[in-house]
Amino acid sequence: MKLFVSLPKNAVFPTFFTPENIRLAESLGQVVWNERSTQMSAEEIAQIIGDSDAYVTGWGSPRLDETILDRAPQIKLLVHLCGTVVPFVSDALWERGIRVISGNDFFALSVAEGTIGYMLTALRDIPKYSRRLKDDKIWKEPEDFTRGLLGKTVGIVSYGAIARHLVRMLAPFGVKLKVYDIKPLPAEDAAKYGLEQVSLPELFSKSDIISLHTPLYDKTHHLIGEDLLRRIPEHALFINTSRGAIVDQPALEKCLTEGRFRAVLDVYEKEPLPLENPLFDCDNVILMPHMAGPTVDLRKEITRCLLLESVAFLKEGGPLPHEISRDIASTMSRK
Repeated sequence: MKLFVSLPKNAVFPTFFTPENIRLAESLGQVVWNERSTQMSAEEIAQIIGDSDAYVTGWGSPRLDETILDRAPQIKLLVHLCGTVVPFVSDALWERGIRVISGNDFFALSVAEGTIGYMLTALRDIPKYSRRLKDDKIWKEPEDFTRGLLGKTVGIVSYGAIARHLVRMLAPFGVKLKVYDIKPLPAEDAAKYGLEQVSLPELFSKSDIISLHTPLYDKTHHLIGEDLLRRIPEHALFINTSRGAIVDQPALEKCLTEGRFRAVLDVYEKEPLPLENPLFDCDNVILMPHMAGPTVDLRKEITRCLLLESVAFLKEGGPLPHEISRDIASTMSRK
């Protein structure tokens, strides 16, 4: 078995390829590493990929299309160590029957965990009271209060991999769950977790917490506009860990500067968030720099699992539990 690893050896590389994972990869077969500190172009990769059986990608890797495939006739597997595979697959890949695996489910699990963290942090106003106590030495005052997650109505926009993990994590809190999705919800999940499938207007009007988990593609761009944002109840919490462009950001900024509801924003239409953005001055908003998941400590486990899955498939025809089919890829965010 021969692997081509396209990840450059920069600061991100050792978070995936720890010394243990490097030794593991080299024990499984021959490995061709990108020895540079920058990403190679598709043309450069085509010159050296040769008879590799698998192409290993991370953020910024070139798409596996004819440029590379015409010089790598033995490629059988694309191994993407991150989430969405849309920027890395091509029609040529699917047409040649190349299989694809991804860390997407690991990412989904971690983002769900992050979403729970964001909910609790915002409801209990942890940044505000911690900062006030540390910086100003102010103890709690009679009018100070926090809110909790127990028994709340949580609206979840889109029922994909992240949402499936999220509803399981929310179960101990006894929440009521309203879910919007264009497809019918799985009957088993609906029964087990008490999911109520509703329209977007109802979800936004009747939820204490609204959490977005919609993939970004043409039809979901600005899915959430001012009309829906105006329906959010006073003091409710709006969370976006999906993609910034799912929401009409100027409309969101307008609503949040009015202070009627609260938000935790992990993603934005333009990243990094421009320094002149009015959200920096909103006390009712917690801003995070696209860090809902995966946590850095999870990257080494993703790499280890996908390496072992790859070798089992390539050497023994083993199963691909983390396979992304063409149909699944069509529902993933485009970036």
